[in-house]
Amino acid sequence: MGNQIVNAFLKVLGPLLFLIGIIGNFLIVIAVWKKRSLRSTANYLLLNIAAADIICLVFLPLTLVEKYLSFQGLFSDVLCKFFVSFHVPLTASFASILTLVVLSVERYHAVVKPLNAGKRLREGTVKYAIIAVWITAILLTLPTYIYSVYQNTSKCDYSLQEKYQKIYVSILMSLAVFIPFIVIIFCYFRIIRELYFKNKVEPQNVAAEEDARAKRKLVKFSLSLTSAFILCFFPLTITVILDKLYGGFATKIYNYTGFIFVLQSVLNPFLYTFQSTNFRQAFKEMLKFKLCPCCKLN
Repeated sequence: MGNQIVNAFLKVLGPLLFLIGIIGNFLIVIAVWKKRSLRSTANYLLLNIAAADIICLVFLPLTLVEKYLSFQGLFSDVLCKFFVSFHVPLTASFASILTLVVLSVERYHAVVKPLNAGKRLREGTVKYAIIAVWITAILLTLPTYIYSVYQNTSKCDYSLQEKYQKIYVSILMSLAVFIPFIVIIFCYFRIIRELYFKNKVEPQNVAAEEDARAKRKLVKFSLSLTSAFILCFFPLTITVILDKLYGGFATKIYNYTGFIFVLQSVLNPFLYTFQSTNFRQAFKEMLKFKLCPCCKLN
């Protein structure tokens, strides 16, 4: 009875969350794209995360269509590979993780290694980092597209042998989840130590004090975004690993861990609003323009 109530609650709340998340992330994309003051290396990376969130929120509901498939052939395989499976959201999620890695490394060089200017991304080069992120995410998840087929059992499945599935999942989670998280944790550990616990970063004048304050604010924002992603993504990751390696029992909690995963994509716009003055101002201006197109923005 308890599970039925929870499932009914998720079915009612789910569509609302998807809608809020899609609108919120579109606002982030539009804000960075149109507001010149938001066009920075870090914000382009945040735009990429927002784009990945939109892809997740658009494709995740399509996974529910699988139970209604009742036809065979090429079209059903295409649906299986790209629309009614978790593959596209998985690719987008890994792109988000890798983008967070790039963001943490960028913050690391800005705070811990400020003299190594050559290693920092610029507005002209950040696009290559974003392209590399998506290529890597696609390559990591490519086997899921190749070996996913619509079986006679009326569901999407993998033609890959089970033992190879386990090997692939282990390698995938190591390369796309655990190693990136280790890099992120290392970078922010060094950043926090540098900003808060080392004497050499203590400001000597007003300009240095302002710079240190701005760095702390940006690091807090980046760290909160990363923490929210890890907390929301990790339960689903553990569920997938347990399901693939041991099978059966983990499938019972997919609805719950999947719901937590969706929350991450919905929460991001709110994090941007509450923690970033620039994004908050941009959202206000966009909403003011939509509500009153004739109003002159200051």
